[in-house]
Amino acid sequence: MNSWNLLGLVAWLLVLAYLGFVVWNIRQRHLKMLVVLRQQHSVKTVLIDCLEVLLLAVVFYGMAWVTWLRQPDYSDRSALKVTYNYANLVLQTDSDRSYYVSVTSGNGKHPVHYYTYWTHGAKYQISSRNADVSDATDALTVRASAYPWSTKQLAKLEKTQEKAYVATYIGTYKPTFLNGLGLRVGRTAQRFSLIRIPNDTFQKVVSAHD
Repeated sequence: MNSWNLLGLVAWLLVLAYLGFVVWNIRQRHLKMLVVLRQQHSVKTVLIDCLEVLLLAVVFYGMAWVTWLRQPDYSDRSALKVTYNYANLVLQTDSDRSYYVSVTSGNGKHPVHYYTYWTHGAKYQISSRNADVSDATDALTVRASAYPWSTKQLAKLEKTQEKAYVATYIGTYKPTFLNGLGLRVGRTAQRFSLIRIPNDTFQKVVSAHD
């Protein structure tokens, strides 16, 4: 574990310790109210209970937000280390056509597409959750435009690689206080691939049953 993430570990231990204290403290005060003061109800005791539980809820939500719910800004270089990978696509051929990428549809209530493509010496498959295919005039699709690409590098690839390449954005959480508190330092925030092809004729649709 990255040492920065110890911040989050210690914070969660403190939250759990406070939870134990709240349970113990509420029990002790209610026992005192019943046994010593011989009261079944006390406005003061109820108010203290509510304040302690409210504080616990606020602290727990704050830690849950910073650990799981916080959405990263993919262009924030102060919080993310951003790197890019670029590779040329290799043309594939079968009995009736040539293509750069094959697309298979998944099953289920929320089906995704699975893209298979080839670079020099390697074959890759990625889902549409983390990739998109561009076959239009503009290299960037609507989804891909959410990431901070190097427009100069993409423009260069458009000219030199005949619009047949894959560009991958990789954002990794930097060692910062907030990232450490959320146990995120060193983890990948997002990995997104833009699969660029000249036009849709270079995309082969494959049935999921094939």
